[in-house]
Formats: sequence, structure tokens, C-alpha cells
Amino acid sequence: MSYKKLNIPLVAIAVPVYNTEKYFKECLDHIVGQTYQNWICYITDNASTDTSYQIALEYEAKDSRFKVFRNKETVTAFENWNITLGRMSEVPADYMKYECADDWMFPECIERMVEILQKDDQVGVAFGYRLQDKYVDCDGLDINEGRIFDGKEILRRSMTDNLYISGGLGQGLYRVEALKNIDKDLQVINIQNIHCDVELNDKVMLNWKVGFVFQILTYYRRHEGQVLSFALKVNTDLYGNERRIYLHLNVFPELQKIYQELRMEYALYLLKSKKEKNAEILAWHKKYLERPITKEELKLAKKTMRRQLLKEIRMSIIKIIKV
Repeated sequence: MSYKKLNIPLVAIAVPVYNTEKYFKECLDHIVGQTYQNWICYITDNASTDTSYQIALEYEAKDSRFKVFRNKETVTAFENWNITLGRMSEVPADYMKYECADDWMFPECIERMVEILQKDDQVGVAFGYRLQDKYVDCDGLDINEGRIFDGKEILRRSMTDNLYISGGLGQGLYRVEALKNIDKDLQVINIQNIHCDVELNDKVMLNWKVGFVFQILTYYRRHEGQVLSFALKVNTDLYGNERRIYLHLNVFPELQKIYQELRMEYALYLLKSKKEKNAEILAWHKKYLERPITKEELKLAKKTMRRQLLKEIRMSIIKIIKV
């Protein structure tokens, strides 16, 4: 069966879902409501215990572009991401859109991103502004510099200047060729990395150009049931940043100072967590941190912590004297 019914690129949309009945219909309605209509959507239900699977079947019955699958047993969210993407590896699509079941796209999302990708076959991914609850993010680029950028330079700026334009897997539209250059079966998610979305985007940007649409195209919903909630709880950003910068030290030597400062920040964080007896935080970082904080780094961190404490004591005394 050929999905290329129209003389325009086919977009494959991958939607993994697990117990997201509260938001799922809104997500699927926004896929149906896209101004760009040449798409195929594969939904993989992760053995949900709510009505998510039944909702998916309803949409499949109404629209043949939806294809629904169900895992026999629940796997991790990251594993289900790979399962969903992998099922689409043989679909003759030009572009791939990952969509979280609790988020959604604005109507022109796919159309505007396809336009950018079509302008230059070296553009590996297209991004746009994102609405995160009530706030717009993923900004920082200058529209006067154009709409297509050198991916390697964007990657460098994201680590040296805190440029933030790629807010997760659901925010971009990827060239399938760029993803298959990473893994021919589209197993592009590193299931061991809680920040696997950042890792994937980095791999694409390192070797491809980046397109950007200066328009709000995606909506990201924040709620207790998502991976982000746990990430904030144990500050996995420290782990993610340490790993990310370390992996790019050979490409960007200027990151060396930033890396050293980050290691000190990490040591201070672990010392504070130990002092507060936060076993969950300490256990998580011990399990995943690939380059454990050294004794020398801990020694320097303790000195820094003592200086900070003395400074706080002095400031408190000054305040009391002034009163």
C-alpha cells in the first residue's frame, strides 16, 4: 500500500500513549485538524489500564490514516518511543513527527515545518516557538539572520550561550534520512538517558542544518504524570548537562571551562543532598552519573560550601547590627 496519494511529501506521525485518556482526544483532534493532510499516524498503546486504547481505536475507525497497535505488556516510556518509531521504519515517509499523547500541535505546525525542510535538503530538523502552558519558549534566534541555520553552530550556542530552541521530541519535524543515519530502524532513542530528546536533537544538529519557523506551532502540557515531574524532583538536568558537555568536549574545546564549573556545581549539589539525607536523589545520581564526582572535587566543593556558609553568617550579623 502506498501512502503517497498526493504529490507532496508524506509525514509520518508517531504517537506512543499510556494512560493519557484525559488529554488524548485533544492530541488526536489536532492531528486531524492540521492544514497539511498528507500524513500517516501510528499509535502504540503501552498496555494502558484506562480508555486510551479504546480512544485510539475510535480514531482508527473514523480515519484510515491512523494505525493502532498495542503492547502485550507495559514497557518503559522510552522503550515505547522506540517501539512506536520502529514500527514506522518501512513507511515511505519523507519526514517524521513525534507527538506526545498529552500535547498537541497548532493547525499550521506540519505545513510550516515541511515548507522549511523543503527549502534545503540539508535541513535535518525544523523547530518553531512552543507554548508551554501559558508561556512561549524555544526562542532566542534572530529572524533577520534567516530561517535556516548551521546545526553545529546552533548546537555550540546551546551549550555556551544557553540558546534553547529544541524543547523536546514533540517540538520538531525530522527528516527521516537524518534519523536513519543514526539508526536505520529508527531506534534513535537512548533509553538509558532521561534526556534522550536532547541527545537525539544534538546528533541531528551536529550533522545537519536546522530550520526554524518564527511562529508558535506546538503546545507542551505540564502535569504531574510526566517524566518532567520526576526530572525536576531529582534535578536530572545536572546529569544531562554533565553528560552532554562531556560528549562534545572534543568538538568544542571552549566547553572545557564550562565543564569544570558544572562538575563543581554537581559536587555541591550532591554534598547538599547528603547533608539533607535525601536518599532518592543520591541513589539516582549514583546509578546514572557515568563519571562519578572525585574525592578532589568533593574536597574543593566542601571548601566552597564553607566559604558560602561564612558569607551567609557575616551577612546575617550585618543585618542584625543594622537593626
